[in-house]
Amino acid sequence: MVPASLLQPAQRRLESALLIRPGEARRTALLFAQLLAASAIFILGRTVRDTLFLSVFPMSALPWMFVAYGATSAVVATVYARYADRLPRHRMLVTTVALGAASYLGTWVLVRAELVWVLPIFYVWSEVVANLFLVQFWTSANELFDPRAAKRLFGVIGAARVLGVILIGTSAGAIVKLVGTAQLLFVLVALMVLMTLAALALRREPHPEGPRSSIARGPAPAITKNAYARGLALMILLAFVALTVGDYQFKAIARSTYTGDDLARFFALFYAVVGVGSFVFQIVVTPRLLRRFGVGVGMSVMPAVFGLSSAALLGWPVLGVASVMKSADNGLQYTVHETTLQALYVPFAANEKARVRALLEAVVKPGAYGVGGLVLALFASRLDVTGLGALTLGVVAAWLGVVPLVRRRYQRALEHTLTARGDLALDAEFVLDAQGRELLLHVAESADPRHALAAFEQLEGDDSPRLVPAIERLLREGDAAVRRAAYGYLAALPGAPAELAKRGLEDRDPEARAEAANAYARLAGDDAVETLLPYVDDPATEVRSAALAGLLRDGGVEGSIAAGARLAQLLASPGREERLEAAHVLGELGPGAFRPVARLLDDADAAVRRAALRACSSVVDPRLAPALCSLLADPSCRNRARTALAAIGLRIVPLLVERLRDPKTPRAARLEIPRVLRGIATPESYKALRSFVDDPDGHIRLRVYAAMSKLRASLGLAREPAAWLEIQLRRELVEGLGIMAGWEAARDRCATPLFVDQMRLYEARLVRRVLRLLELRHEPGPMRLLRQTVEDPKRRTNALEALDNAVGTALRSLVMPLFDDAPARDRLAAVGGREPLSAEGFLRNRAASPNPFTVLLLLDALSAHRDPLAPELSQRALGHADPLVREAAVLELARASAEERAARASEVEQLLADPDHIVARLARAELSTLAPREKEATVRSTVEKIVVLKSTPVFEKIASEDLAPLARVATEELYPDGARIFAEGDHGDSLYVVVRGKVRIIKGADTLAELGPGEAFGEMAVLDAAPRSGDALCVGETEVLRIGSEEFYEILHEQVELAEGIIRMLVRRLRGAAATSTEEQQRNSLIVS
Repeated sequence: MVPASLLQPAQRRLESALLIRPGEARRTALLFAQLLAASAIFILGRTVRDTLFLSVFPMSALPWMFVAYGATSAVVATVYARYADRLPRHRMLVTTVALGAASYLGTWVLVRAELVWVLPIFYVWSEVVANLFLVQFWTSANELFDPRAAKRLFGVIGAARVLGVILIGTSAGAIVKLVGTAQLLFVLVALMVLMTLAALALRREPHPEGPRSSIARGPAPAITKNAYARGLALMILLAFVALTVGDYQFKAIARSTYTGDDLARFFALFYAVVGVGSFVFQIVVTPRLLRRFGVGVGMSVMPAVFGLSSAALLGWPVLGVASVMKSADNGLQYTVHETTLQALYVPFAANEKARVRALLEAVVKPGAYGVGGLVLALFASRLDVTGLGALTLGVVAAWLGVVPLVRRRYQRALEHTLTARGDLALDAEFVLDAQGRELLLHVAESADPRHALAAFEQLEGDDSPRLVPAIERLLREGDAAVRRAAYGYLAALPGAPAELAKRGLEDRDPEARAEAANAYARLAGDDAVETLLPYVDDPATEVRSAALAGLLRDGGVEGSIAAGARLAQLLASPGREERLEAAHVLGELGPGAFRPVARLLDDADAAVRRAALRACSSVVDPRLAPALCSLLADPSCRNRARTALAAIGLRIVPLLVERLRDPKTPRAARLEIPRVLRGIATPESYKALRSFVDDPDGHIRLRVYAAMSKLRASLGLAREPAAWLEIQLRRELVEGLGIMAGWEAARDRCATPLFVDQMRLYEARLVRRVLRLLELRHEPGPMRLLRQTVEDPKRRTNALEALDNAVGTALRSLVMPLFDDAPARDRLAAVGGREPLSAEGFLRNRAASPNPFTVLLLLDALSAHRDPLAPELSQRALGHADPLVREAAVLELARASAEERAARASEVEQLLADPDHIVARLARAELSTLAPREKEATVRSTVEKIVVLKSTPVFEKIASEDLAPLARVATEELYPDGARIFAEGDHGDSLYVVVRGKVRIIKGADTLAELGPGEAFGEMAVLDAAPRSGDALCVGETEVLRIGSEEFYEILHEQVELAEGIIRMLVRRLRGAAATSTEEQQRNSLIVS
């Protein structure tokens, strides 16, 4: 046995040679095995069907098989396209295999019984099934790799198709000799089982983030209106009519030469020889042929070889010549022809290309088989093989005549696409042909920088020397963005002169200098050390960071020594800016920077922690996961922490499960973990999420269901069992409607605007949980649409009607009462619920809610109503783990009578040293008997801040609970009359909301606006990071809430309603400015007149 220590290096070398990166080996091997089996089924199935059919039926029956296949293929393709995206991929494959295996075994039984009528059916069906297997394979393969990985690996995986042909060709003859042709049906069934096992094993593999690839839908493009598409359709029609006639000629000569099992052995050997030749041709000839001569020659190879052999068949109608002709079909169709055809689809827009391809492949191509069959039905009985050769030559001549037309239209379409859109719809299997490459090079050399940059993007990895002067020209552009992009392409250009990048180190734009430093380090390697060292002291931070990263990454030992010392200084610096710079450098370095990044994640400065989080996405070290999980609770960091955790991948799923299960994990972090698991698209993530469907926190369950739904769609997982779904739905509805019924009973005791808003949100989340659960068994698309429309009053009726039809009889009586207008008590009874909560029961239930914001608003409401239950619940809240609940206890006491406050002062004293600064401040304010507070900024609670924020148009549509994190980081500031909050030209890092008083925005001597309570200002500089456009002066004593830009952007990322609020505010400001401008113009016109 070979030791593992020797096998592992050999395996790594093989993976490196095949361009397989870490984590890709298993899925590449499984896809290779699946395609190998599918290709073997395709070739062996043809051998079996041809032998069985031609051994019994006359050649005159064969044309009708072509007609039947064309019609059946078109129908099956249409039906498959309709249902392929509605079922999980693995279930669709298992269904196809089950049908295929059952039909093949049934065929064996009927053949043994000498019921020959089954052979024509098997002839057509076996071809349809084999093609479906290949379609399903490539659909799954495209979902397992992103486009860049697919370009790298599909050549390796695709070699399995040729290998399958070779293996079947060389082994089928021996198997036939042993067991006979009919017994090969059992071999085919065994291959289907092996193919299915490989495909099912792929379910465990992670899928790239993004939508699942789908069968092209939507209206078919009007081919009659598109000259280029018409040319393609005509070429494909002529090609497959000719190939169908040629296939008949080949089989007729083969049948006259061999019979029975000898015929099967000949077909197997023929396919093996052609497979070997195809493999060599595809690897050695096709790429060079297309790169050198272009699609015109690529399109002409197959008709030329096929036509010459057809002409030879006129004089020598023997099997050798017929085999050469058939080799042009089998050998060239799946090599140069198929590769050229993929290139011909490129000029179409991405959304149009899929439909054009589907129309040509599913309608035109099968139709061509049918036309070829009809031609044979008309002429085969009247003409011998030689006469049919003359007919074939005529069709081939027309085929060759169309090639120049398609080539011209291809070039025009390609030029139009590049100049109009600036990009191409390139597939992973696309090989850039000589004509396309030449056109891209020409565009790269063009005067339009936008077109040139688009061409560079498509020419990634090309090493043409013509690209160097093109980049040099772009580096002279006045637009700094163009120069920055050009340096980026220069860095990736193999063999580019480092001197070009070196010149850019003096560029006037700092970002361009940084790109130039990066390019110079990559191109010059350790020769760049001496030149780059001075730039670690450049005035611009981005230039210093690029120089440091380049020296550490590409500068060898000398560069690491020189730059390493500087990086150590930055990491240890007490200055915030230096540590921020260190985080940026570490992000550029990527894997291997774990320890310094981990240090920065624990930095006291939030901005440094955020910068370190950005670096984590490129470092991707599992050892960072515990710290990243902790940062999920920080509103200013959670989005970046979530992204960094998802980038680490499958290795951290157990840790995420542990943290989600741990009651000590902050609730804010637990809410984010389902989203992290959703970003790690594997069956393990789905299984982990499924274990939390009984979590007591309804909001966490909603996040779990949502993540499960998205993973089920992206991974193609099976539907959840109906019985399981009914149990989950009933639990959600009984619990949710029971609480809503209690709310109806207790409303008079605790109704405040914020608590009413919170209970509306509770009911909305109940509806979302139910619809998300339904997505786990039903088609996600329609359910998603229902989820988006059911809360819209204008579309609610139609949405409920659609839901009523979608859920089916079994669940209708359970789900639909939720949406009735009846009281919650009646809806609860309709779903089989127990006695609803009483008013007292509701209040105690909500006081024990796992959602601390609900508890905060409930205690606030009870204290506002002076409810007798308030003191008891408030006293319990003092020791709660969440600061929001402890804050509620202080607020309740603040509303008590003076005597009660004095008697209960000891309750608040224990909060003076609370670890949460807001709770501690509120406790101090409550107990303070010092100077009058009206001369200081009022210490406002989270509830009060939310009320202020919701009074402004920017935040009015956001749920109170979603504003709580923002309210807790908003700080109160008090200014005297005439004070300047900020000046024109200041850096804008905060926005403000007026609480009381007024703020006047002025520019020079002009007053731009005067803002009162509930109005926001300063948001423009935060949005575009520009300096302040005017001064903000206080009119009278003024109190404002200040919100930092980082916190603002975090909630902006989470809440689409905030973006809508900003748009509304900007529109209002623009309208006001336009109205002012119109009034001034009218005044000026009056003055002039």
